[in-house]
Amino acid sequence: MQIAPTLVRVLVAGLAAAPLILAPSAADAAGTAPHAWRGPDPSTGDGLRKCMEQAKAERPAAWTCIGGTLTVTEDNQGRSTDRTTVVADDFTITPAPAPASAPASRAAADDYDSWCENGSVCGREISRYAAEVKGNGAYGDRNGSIGSIDIVYRQEFNGPWPQWRSLLIHDSGPQINPGNWTNDCRINIKDGPDAYCGRNTVNFNDINASQRRAWWPSPTRLASNESKVTDSRNYHDDHSGEFVAWGHTQMFKAGVLHTGRWNNCDSGTCKYYQVPWRP
Repeated sequence: MQIAPTLVRVLVAGLAAAPLILAPSAADAAGTAPHAWRGPDPSTGDGLRKCMEQAKAERPAAWTCIGGTLTVTEDNQGRSTDRTTVVADDFTITPAPAPASAPASRAAADDYDSWCENGSVCGREISRYAAEVKGNGAYGDRNGSIGSIDIVYRQEFNGPWPQWRSLLIHDSGPQINPGNWTNDCRINIKDGPDAYCGRNTVNFNDINASQRRAWWPSPTRLASNESKVTDSRNYHDDHSGEFVAWGHTQMFKAGVLHTGRWNNCDSGTCKYYQVPWRP
């Protein structure tokens, strides 16, 4: 069968215009080849930005930045790991909120969507008995950012009992399904790892663009440590957790945050002596 000359010219022109499709390389097939990087929002704070630049250099399959702290749970080959690196020490001390934002009125109006939004990690002393810490976070894979979150912890002493209110805020990206989160009471040990003085389990609901906030235990209540603290030693708290993002299989881990350091618990009521917490 002969093909008409006009049809031949059409077929040749179509082939010339068609994009050239090459077979994927071994690196592409394995998902390890570098691709265009989904970078940070222009308003991202300096510490968080530096952390994300480090993630770009490493290209891990699962990473989280809370401020300048990078946590990798899958390396650039997709192998499970649990590695934390302080890329930038960017903790910021901010003033205590005005009286209108005191605990009694915080349920009606808070500043968590405006406080520390352009920073990375911020801490503030509400009083000798109460303090807050907020971390701006981003998480992603070897191709860059997937989404962003804010994490806020508030602590208020009830005599010898540390108490916490925990909050996750969805900023961007897919729905987040929180896994294991804890508020831990820790005893400061000068030589050696810090000891535990109690744990409070946090049960967050999912967050997304429609339901941006997840509180534990609620916007007005606090959850107590499992044990009271009654001696003169120095203490601090550790807050950490993990989550998955809708449409992604990786487990992401949030870096540890702290409200501050306290002591004087043998007097009947613990008091802060350092806010924000410093190493």
